[in-house]
Amino acid sequence: MDDHSGDRSRRLLGAPPVRTAITVPVGVDELWAALTDPVRLAAWFGTTRGDWHVRTPWRLDFGDGDFFVVTPVRVTDDRLIEFTWSFLGVGPEQHITWRAAPTAGGARLTVEDADPVRPPAEIEQMRAGWTDFLQRLDGYLRTGRSTRYDWRSDIDGSVDLPLGWDAFEPSLLYRWLPVASDGFRPAWFFVVDADGPRRFPLDDWSVREGTVTFTVQVTERGAGTTAELAVHRLADRQRLEFSHQGWRHLGLPDNRAHALRRRFAAAWTAAADCARELARRSVPPG
Repeated sequence: MDDHSGDRSRRLLGAPPVRTAITVPVGVDELWAALTDPVRLAAWFGTTRGDWHVRTPWRLDFGDGDFFVVTPVRVTDDRLIEFTWSFLGVGPEQHITWRAAPTAGGARLTVEDADPVRPPAEIEQMRAGWTDFLQRLDGYLRTGRSTRYDWRSDIDGSVDLPLGWDAFEPSLLYRWLPVASDGFRPAWFFVVDADGPRRFPLDDWSVREGTVTFTVQVTERGAGTTAELAVHRLADRQRLEFSHQGWRHLGLPDNRAHALRRRFAAAWTAAADCARELARRSVPPG
């Protein structure tokens, strides 16, 4: 095994990675299969739509509208996988390394997650996220049963934009965010997909410095969800974050709430991608 792989990640990305690890009570071959075999990976992590051994982007899909776009970097015979991924295909690119190694009575998986501009506040969030995934892997290897989560109640994500581009300036905001006015105020949130276009009543619209908040009524009985947009400045860019909460509290059957959440996740992903493209065209490279 290459003992300098962590140093390589730091040289590539300019920052030390978040590191987590777990020891499991199975042999390293069984652990490796859980990381690389699509059927086993889907039992604790997500559905793969590609091949670790081909340097072509593919999706790791969680089935609820969340996914990562994964680009393999290298897979080595000493059981190391390096890849980059981007949440929803619009989030900041992160460099991930998985290392599997034999230990006395089992095997150990070490995860390194590097992002050169990750704010300090996100470091513990990333560590908690990987700890959860590794615990699901451990549970799957111990029982042979699926430990994958069914779906998340919240939709969230982020996209990096160039400095100097005001995502909340009204003439720009209404070009990338799928909302429309009734002539006086923002009144509708639009979802357009294979199931057809649909508009949802919007209320409580508020724009303050650096934030936009509103509610969206997603059921006929008036059950609402809350959305928030925020922009944070980083060293050489700004990060637009979005959050849309309340999907498990709609009073709907689980399968219907899940389907609505998936549709809105796609709408938010498309909106973030539109903001990124508008900013790219508006602000020349520095």
